[in-house]
Amino acid sequence: MFSPTVNAGAPAPVRSSRRRPRPHSNENSIAQPKSKRVRSSYDDQTFAPNGTPEMEEAKNNKVATLTRRESPKEVPSQRREIVVRGKKSKGTDRAGKGDGSVVLTKNDTYTVSKLPALPDQIRADIAARQHGAIYSDSGYALALTHSHAFVWPYAINIPSPETFTFALPHSNKHITDPLPLGSLVSPSASSSEPGLVVVIPTGKITYWESIASAATLDLIKLKSNGVGSSIPGMLSGETVVQLLNAETAGFVLAFSTGRLAYLRVRDGHGRPEVSVQFLRGSSGPLAGGIFGSLRNVLSSTAWRGDIAAVRAGPQEHVGDRNVVVATGKGRIQLWNLQRDGQNALHGEAEGREAIVLEMKKAEPILFDLSIETFEILDFTFMPRTPEDRDNEGDRLLLLTSLSNRYTTHYTLVDVVLRRDQLIVEDVRLLKSYTTPVNKNAISKARIYLPNPALVAYVVFDRAVVVVSRAKQVESPDSQLRSENHTLSPSFEDVVDFREDTNVEIVGSGMEEPQNIPHGIEEAKSFKYKAKHPATVLLVRGGGVIRVAATDIDKLASNKGQQVTAKSKLEQAVFFGTMAQNPLSFAGRSEFQFPPEEVGAAALELSLEIVASRTPFIPSVSASLEQHLKRRATALHDLAKHLKATGVEIDRLTRWKLLWDAERMTAATIIWQRYDALIRELPEDQKRGLLADLVDHIHEDLKTEPVAERGEVDRVRHFFIHDVFRLELAIPWAYQMLKYAWTNGQVPPSSVMETLSQSNDVMICALDGAFDFRMNNLRLYGLQSEIISHGILEEGYEGLPEIWTSTFYIAENIRKQTDLVSALLGDFWNKPAAEDSPDPTTLEKIRLEHPTLIDVAIRSNLERIRWVSAQDSPQLQMQAEGLQTLQFNAQDKQLQRLADTFALPDEAMRLAEKHEILQTLATVLMYEVGICADGLRIPGIDEENYENLKKREQDLRDRMDKSFANFGASWAAALYEYYIGTGEIQQMLDDYQNQRAFLTAFLRDKPEYAKIGWIHEITRERDYDEAARMLLELGLDRERDVWSKKVELSIGKLSRMAGRNYSQANGILIPDGGESELVRANQELGLIKIQDLVYKYIYPTISTAIDDNAEVQLALETHGNKGLKQQFSFMNLLESSMTHLVKHETMDAFCLVDLLTLMGDNFRAMEQDEFSMSRFYWALEAIRLGVTNKEEKLLMQRVIWRRCLLRDDWAAMNNTEAKDDQFVEDQLKTTALYWTLKACFKNRIFEKDLTIKSLTPEEVIGACTEELEQRWSRIDASMRERMMQDYQIEDDALTQYIDTARIDKWHQQAVELAKQDFREEIGAETSTGSAMDREAARTLEELERSIADNEKGKAEGMLLSKPRHRAKIGYDGRGSASGSRSGSGRPGSFRSSLKLY
Repeated sequence: MFSPTVNAGAPAPVRSSRRRPRPHSNENSIAQPKSKRVRSSYDDQTFAPNGTPEMEEAKNNKVATLTRRESPKEVPSQRREIVVRGKKSKGTDRAGKGDGSVVLTKNDTYTVSKLPALPDQIRADIAARQHGAIYSDSGYALALTHSHAFVWPYAINIPSPETFTFALPHSNKHITDPLPLGSLVSPSASSSEPGLVVVIPTGKITYWESIASAATLDLIKLKSNGVGSSIPGMLSGETVVQLLNAETAGFVLAFSTGRLAYLRVRDGHGRPEVSVQFLRGSSGPLAGGIFGSLRNVLSSTAWRGDIAAVRAGPQEHVGDRNVVVATGKGRIQLWNLQRDGQNALHGEAEGREAIVLEMKKAEPILFDLSIETFEILDFTFMPRTPEDRDNEGDRLLLLTSLSNRYTTHYTLVDVVLRRDQLIVEDVRLLKSYTTPVNKNAISKARIYLPNPALVAYVVFDRAVVVVSRAKQVESPDSQLRSENHTLSPSFEDVVDFREDTNVEIVGSGMEEPQNIPHGIEEAKSFKYKAKHPATVLLVRGGGVIRVAATDIDKLASNKGQQVTAKSKLEQAVFFGTMAQNPLSFAGRSEFQFPPEEVGAAALELSLEIVASRTPFIPSVSASLEQHLKRRATALHDLAKHLKATGVEIDRLTRWKLLWDAERMTAATIIWQRYDALIRELPEDQKRGLLADLVDHIHEDLKTEPVAERGEVDRVRHFFIHDVFRLELAIPWAYQMLKYAWTNGQVPPSSVMETLSQSNDVMICALDGAFDFRMNNLRLYGLQSEIISHGILEEGYEGLPEIWTSTFYIAENIRKQTDLVSALLGDFWNKPAAEDSPDPTTLEKIRLEHPTLIDVAIRSNLERIRWVSAQDSPQLQMQAEGLQTLQFNAQDKQLQRLADTFALPDEAMRLAEKHEILQTLATVLMYEVGICADGLRIPGIDEENYENLKKREQDLRDRMDKSFANFGASWAAALYEYYIGTGEIQQMLDDYQNQRAFLTAFLRDKPEYAKIGWIHEITRERDYDEAARMLLELGLDRERDVWSKKVELSIGKLSRMAGRNYSQANGILIPDGGESELVRANQELGLIKIQDLVYKYIYPTISTAIDDNAEVQLALETHGNKGLKQQFSFMNLLESSMTHLVKHETMDAFCLVDLLTLMGDNFRAMEQDEFSMSRFYWALEAIRLGVTNKEEKLLMQRVIWRRCLLRDDWAAMNNTEAKDDQFVEDQLKTTALYWTLKACFKNRIFEKDLTIKSLTPEEVIGACTEELEQRWSRIDASMRERMMQDYQIEDDALTQYIDTARIDKWHQQAVELAKQDFREEIGAETSTGSAMDREAARTLEELERSIADNEKGKAEGMLLSKPRHRAKIGYDGRGSASGSRSGSGRPGSFRSSLKLY
């Protein structure tokens, strides 16, 4: 019933049990022969401490039910999978060299690797409930389920190793019952293989002396040498929870009640025999312990089931072993066990209060935690140092915890256990792991401290904490840092496992680099010689996993290793995506790095990947494409990990990470195209553009290959080490093309081939980068960015120069696009000649030209937007110039693409894509025109007609879609095209279903008001809007005097037509329309004055041949010779006369300048009607055109002063020998008199009370100290000169005041003008009455004559025959005959139409 079976191998030789046992240690192999009295085969080094961790069951409580229950019947079929036991390879002794392990993760401190050897039975059923242990000295692993035990060599390079499978007797019936406990036993004298002892928690014990011989006997159906027994004296409900291997003294059993028992599996002669003895303390001061007596055990409730761990101390004497037991609440006891069954309690101490006190002193974060939550989870013995040999007591390293509701704080406590005292020496808080202990875990938390005790491993159910125990070397720097409390913390990290129901650490052990046997005699065949201190884990769902500290020397250095954000990122990137990796790289909440540190680490790692500086990716690869893809994948994994962890990385860092990934993608695409090209070239011509391109890059801007290292391929070397500087290489594609084109010695075929490869570099790099950017924004956390076609629409502030639009890239790709267009136009679709390019190459260039234009537009647009967002004025100017260059270039390129290269659809697609709507309108209408012309060709066949008809309809449908897609923007571009080509009628008539766009376009474009008002009246019937357009145009923008008169007149008419008529109030013009009409009337009044002046000067310029001659003649005739010393006034007169002659609108000030400064050749006032009233018209201009009262008064003073200065008042004042009538007649010839008389006659003083007759004293000083507002922006020196000219006028008038009594003559002129005005009014009144009577008689006679005439006509029509006349035809396009008058060039209408 205890017969085991082996799953593979032929029968092995069985050694006779009667043969005397021999020692196996190196020490006793050269010692003197033993006496016959020595019956035991054990020596002083056969067993060692800590080498074989006991199997343990944490609690005997029920645990969660697993997915399936194992059946013993299933095992035999599995055991037959391996038939032959193979020869043991010597290569298995070389750890880490060809051991077949797979690295799951690594950093500078430790490496986690998965070992290949795992039984098929365990690999097949990952959900089975199991636990086990690792025995590194023998090289075996042990796993137990409820029904079977499996033993196999875990460190060999065989995926399905030779496995010893044992069917367990007395197995539990329920999978929720505690699992069996087991341990390997040191080899007996008759075998080199270890034995196996299995303890069923209910008390059944089975021992196999040798796993190999037991399997052999079972295979040949012989009786097994297994020995079975039961534990006597167990209490009801009591179970075995721990099994400790304390060889050479034996084994220790721990029970759920808190009792301990001594177990041995051999008798005094080394023969198999199972015996159990409960430990009982001796009488004395220590007899009161929990293990003192059965009575004390039964009466003590504080200790019941509270045993946390039982550990065996270091081996000091053969057959003698110290064992320490610790309870969860902090009591620790030291027992001495002997092979003959003798035991004694040597020490006991209560340590909870002392440990918690020191923990809280060392770590303030623990201060508020209750002592009741304290618990010892595990402990291990620390190696003795030379200083400890003379000290009493055992040094222990405790794993303890203090908890609150949500977290658990774990600490490593160094203590010394003496006979009745526990001394706490050091406390180390584990800051990287605070997850509470899983009460349902199969395996309890364990701590390992492998030699040389520089690193400790704390093993939980789903995590391993790696803790440095090294102390930094004493140095002046370390002492200073210690005094300043700035010592860097020692290394601490967590190896996390996935939160998967089928992934759990169910067993563990440790490996030590020293060749010191521990507990089980060395089995030479499977002995694993460890190079590094490590812990080996048995992971359900993960296999056997080793965590090894690979560089412990650095742990003790002054600059000990630290867990960095970069190392965590490296682990996640290079190992996190590994298939079936049981580790988790999601990061722990306790291990949170600042976002700035994570961002900096991510950038550093990204650069290392792009530049092939990371050790995780080899820099040499047979396939460069696969190498590039691997690096690109690593960058993708980095971004994916950062997104999964949710680190708040700043925007700039995210963009930089994305740009690195773009470079890798672009480089991969470029290499793929280049590799395909080189593959097709002949053997003696395998050198493409990239080779020359890389050679031309300056040596400071690339990594030079070292020929001594075998780096001879410059192109591959660039793609391996310099992808992060890809933006420096791309512009050279154009430079190489330019060199070939300007050389003059290169044949056209070679130039076009170079052009083709240059296009490959440009297109592959930029198009690939833009597409990658669009597809990966969310991955890099940039989904909120507003991006179209791969470029940002906004938000360039704070970003550095973007690599896809550097100055040289944007400049060179625009130039290359122009050059490609020119070269393609020279050779494509042209007759073949000598050295003509290959037609296939030309066609390739033509077909990829739209893509080249596309990336050129995107790169330059990105450049423009980035430059525009900078604060530098120089860059702002660069943006404006670049925008002009790019607009002209893309318009020209798209039009050539449509007509020259026969790719109109591609041109329209690009125009739509980038919303270059004016070009789209041009190309679209050009295509429509081609179709229309084709349809009008005489004799066109039906097929071509249908094709053209369909094409035309498709184009018009495209127009309709453009209205829907782009709305007003497209409408504006289309209408601009119509206006530019002079097709105004077509614009007004076409697309009536989109008339709202035309209406909005014309209303939004004041410069097109001349068309807009026609549209408003004829189509919209909106007279108010038409009036608004015309009045705004006439009042504010129109410069032609005739056009202004017409526009204002029609505007007034439209304004009145759009208002309702009230019988009581007449025409109603609310909402400011009345004031608008008032202003229009005033402007019309100014135009009337301007017309009067022009009419006056017209006879003198009628014979001129051009405008300049007209101005010259006008100035010669009407110039003022008295202004020779007043240069500013001469300039004003010339400027005003120019406006008048050229029919340009003149404001009130300009009219005043002309009217008051022009000369009259000293003709008598009564002989010149205009001269008699020109100063009056100047006042009228001021009344109509100046609203500011101060300005109006200032200009009045200037007008009256010039009016006074027109005549010679000194001569007027000389009345000697003159009668009164002569003096009065002479006064009537002055400009003052005629001006006053005109003012009275036209009642200007009544129309505007601010206009009045000013005396000479009142006009003195006008504009001598302050000019009118219109001169506020001219240069100060010009203002000063103008005021000097005004001062000359002032001085002349002052002289008249002083010497010619002009003030008195002014009074006389006013009185005389009033008197004459009254007399004229009286005469006109008498004459008017007589005229009214005569007009009434004439009107009556006229009405009588008309009535008689109409009556005669009516009678004649009644008696005559009807006559019909044909109507004159009118086609609405031109004259009544239907012919169109005028055939100006296209676009000629625009110059006369558009006003700015």
